[in-house]
Amino acid sequence: MDNLQFKIDEVLSICDSEIEELMLLQLFDYFQNYGKVKTQDMSRFSEVEFIEEEICLGDPDSPITENEKTRLENKIKKYNYRFDRGFYYKNIGFKVKLNFSEPLSLSSIAGNPIIDNIITREFAIYPQSEVTIAKTNYRIDIAIILNREQNEKIIDTRKIALECDGYDYHSSAIQKMNDDKRTRKLKINGWKDVFRYSGKEIYQVRDIGEVHYKFEEIITMLMI
Repeated sequence: MDNLQFKIDEVLSICDSEIEELMLLQLFDYFQNYGKVKTQDMSRFSEVEFIEEEICLGDPDSPITENEKTRLENKIKKYNYRFDRGFYYKNIGFKVKLNFSEPLSLSSIAGNPIIDNIITREFAIYPQSEVTIAKTNYRIDIAIILNREQNEKIIDTRKIALECDGYDYHSSAIQKMNDDKRTRKLKINGWKDVFRYSGKEIYQVRDIGEVHYKFEEIITMLMI
């Protein structure tokens, strides 16, 4: 349990605000518990696996530019990466698989059914996900990325951005206009949709079931 809490805390430390942390925890609960009526029931999703990033600044086989080195050094310092034997480490997100594959197509050989084209679906969740569009860098508060896999190869990637809009930075006319521009840029550049939630929406949750339903709508849209 302590190890689990350590990993969760590392991922949460990347978040840029309390409302972002809360939404990430709500997502974690959704992926762990959605579909469970009793404790022993199987969730719709697999157990959460954490995504650990590894950074090496001095690998002679993979040289990097000075600008890239500076960027990585700033990232390591900002997010307090762990150092061990020449590498920097940090849990930067988590992932789950849908426990049910997509509908199967069946063929047969000599009357024996053969399962073809099994497609599995894996969701990866990253706080403060870095995106570059037309040489401009953006950070997505929480990115949900769906990879559809077949024969251990990714055949399709779909992305949805969750933005946690605190009042101080997202309430004025200019701020809202900038948010709209950012949303359009993301959608033009391959993001399926951008969902914006106010701090009030995130904080004032009356029932965890409401949260699960909200995320279920998002996940369903991502799979369509």
